[in-house]
Amino acid sequence: MGASSAGAHVLSFWYSPLLGLLQGLTEFLPVSSSGHLALAQMLIRGFEQPGVVYDAMLHVGTALAVVWYERREIVRWLTHPEGRRLLGLLAVGTMATGVLAFPLRGVAESAFERAAWVGGFLILTGCVVAGTRALAGGSSDQATTTWKQALVVGLIQGVAVFPGISRSGVTIAAGLMAGLDRAWAARFSFLMSVPTILAVTVLEVFGERHQITGAGPSFVIACAVGALVAATAGYVALGIVVRTLQSHSFHRFAWYCLPVGLLVLGLSLRGQ
Repeated sequence: MGASSAGAHVLSFWYSPLLGLLQGLTEFLPVSSSGHLALAQMLIRGFEQPGVVYDAMLHVGTALAVVWYERREIVRWLTHPEGRRLLGLLAVGTMATGVLAFPLRGVAESAFERAAWVGGFLILTGCVVAGTRALAGGSSDQATTTWKQALVVGLIQGVAVFPGISRSGVTIAAGLMAGLDRAWAARFSFLMSVPTILAVTVLEVFGERHQITGAGPSFVIACAVGALVAATAGYVALGIVVRTLQSHSFHRFAWYCLPVGLLVLGLSLRGQ
């Protein structure tokens, strides 16, 4: 991954929607979409993309899922003082994410090619998600969330730049620790992803603009197909996460992350 041109495999009709489906299902479920994408791309012989532009476009698809999922609330927020306050909270959280994530970006991109790192971070994600069983959360909702709480969630989101660390898993855990209501912790995590994804995508597309031009229209089509599938699958996953948090079964996703992480880590170390 991270090569200068888009490989033939990822541009095929089949691989793009399959990767989009994988991204959509794993972006909001606390199992790390970046880790799953990295592992899937390692298995696709000859996979290449300009930087991580293709991955960024799949994330744009899941950001669109959030916008559609919250469409009624977004319309209300645009015409209500509460909405302007929420936008300010998201801005604070996003800036905190950038402060932590931007210096780690180069190291994180190299981790996408190291299965051992992905396995180790999946184990870490599993431990964090398992720990949410002991976190009752608080009473803060969209009207009472503080700047400090937004800052905490934003900073924790910054570490999710590494493949294998679930952005939704660590930010929801951070929200619960900071005192957010369980359902609102999930929704705030979803909303926090939108400006972050858009900022990363703009940076990636600008930085790799010459390579994207050289990749041709087939790469653009692959991005569009993958993003559309990711948006559809992501919308379904959003509802699943909210329901599992409200039913206090969110921690059970750890029983997926932990064995998969151990398997990936074991196989990668054995192959060295």
